[in-house]
Amino acid sequence: MSDNPSASLGRAKVTMSGVLAQSVGFMGPVFSVATLLPLVVGLSATGRGAGIATPVAIVIAGIGIFGAGWVIAQYAKRIHLCGSLYEYICDAFGPRAGIVAGWLYYGAMAVLAAATFLVLGGQTEEFLRGAFGVNIAWWVLALGFLVLVMAAVVVGVQVSVKAQLALVLVSAAVVAIFAVYVIAKGGQGGTSLSAAPFNPFAIDGLSLLYGVLYSFNMYIGFESAANLAEETDDPKRHVPRAVLWSLTIVGVYFILTSYSQAVGFGLNAEAWKTSLFPLQALASGPEFGSAWFGHLVFVIIILDVAAVAIGVCVAATRGLLSMARAGRLPVALAATHPRFRTPVVAAALLAAVSVAAIALVALTDGVFSRETAQPGVLQPQWAPMFGWMAGFAGAGLALMYLTMCVAGARGLWHDVNRTKLVVAATAGVLVAGGAVFGVVYKAASPLDTVPWALGAWIAAGVIWALVVTSRRPAPVTEDEPHPV
Repeated sequence: MSDNPSASLGRAKVTMSGVLAQSVGFMGPVFSVATLLPLVVGLSATGRGAGIATPVAIVIAGIGIFGAGWVIAQYAKRIHLCGSLYEYICDAFGPRAGIVAGWLYYGAMAVLAAATFLVLGGQTEEFLRGAFGVNIAWWVLALGFLVLVMAAVVVGVQVSVKAQLALVLVSAAVVAIFAVYVIAKGGQGGTSLSAAPFNPFAIDGLSLLYGVLYSFNMYIGFESAANLAEETDDPKRHVPRAVLWSLTIVGVYFILTSYSQAVGFGLNAEAWKTSLFPLQALASGPEFGSAWFGHLVFVIIILDVAAVAIGVCVAATRGLLSMARAGRLPVALAATHPRFRTPVVAAALLAAVSVAAIALVALTDGVFSRETAQPGVLQPQWAPMFGWMAGFAGAGLALMYLTMCVAGARGLWHDVNRTKLVVAATAGVLVAGGAVFGVVYKAASPLDTVPWALGAWIAAGVIWALVVTSRRPAPVTEDEPHPV
């Protein structure tokens, strides 16, 4: 570790493709299509979703989140620090509010990071058993993925972004080609090619609204390019573009893949929803795929989750370093590796949280109940805790986006076009606020405990902020947020 706890990160190394890979990798487009899309269709606790009009819901959510992205991009042009959203809120509302925001933001990221290792281990265990008859405990595989991801994070940002870029390009390209193939065949039976999925009146307004709320979660992570600002060769130009381009590229990808699934299931929303994992169902089925192609798609989903894990860990470690460097978290978290100039102590903290989560789930047989609606059929050991952690992280990040839009309306008022700012911030607040509502409303056990846990975490952040700001003023250094 560095002897200087305020050592800077490596500078001027990452190009536009690298920062774009960070945002897209964090979003995990293939994983979102495979696991989150059924929620948008209607496989949720409320039982409501956009159904056949799912592509419309994705477009509407994309427009709203693009508003939040526009606000973040304007800040990214002015503040080039690795603290990302936390730094922007400090600029708008001061250190105390910024500390609470950072506590929420990076706490949610730490939980999300641990959750990705649960699903990586669980999905790989299932794949090896189904494809090769090999049985390796999910927790062993999860620990193996943890070692690989942390090695990529510590060795350097160049390795991290290149790994994300390779994983995302391969996985997303295969699924995109498959989506085009399904559409070219005309969908199920060759007769389902239709414009109905783009008709907002194909479903009642309330169900479409729920679809929009659930669609929001598919875009989470778009802003994480900003965490690489100090390691980017031209942050003023590349980071804002990466934030907005990632939303555009992934939004188009979601529209393509959701439309292909809609026609692939013959415009039958019930069949689409109840398939549980529609991408795998279509890839494994005889009409569009085969058993071997289904296995290939399974591997692709695992690779995409690995990209998500790298993206989350890269963003979280940079943010923790930024807060520690400013005296707002324990100073040890600002230490960097003497050779690689990466936040090695912050990475160790994320690894410790992830190991603790893996051990807790393995030793308690899932923490939460594994029962399903079918008597005698249990969920995989890792699944209930993964769902809870994903819910906690999703709600926390949505709250952060909402706060960021409000902060932008204040902090950027004299710097950008006010009409654009009001429209963008309002759109972001509405969609992010709706996403929080979608997480907590009618949530079944154990997700009904997420609001209480999130509230307790925020309260702890408030207490920490009061302690830090009353103990001594935050140090003012060249690393403090400032317009550039």
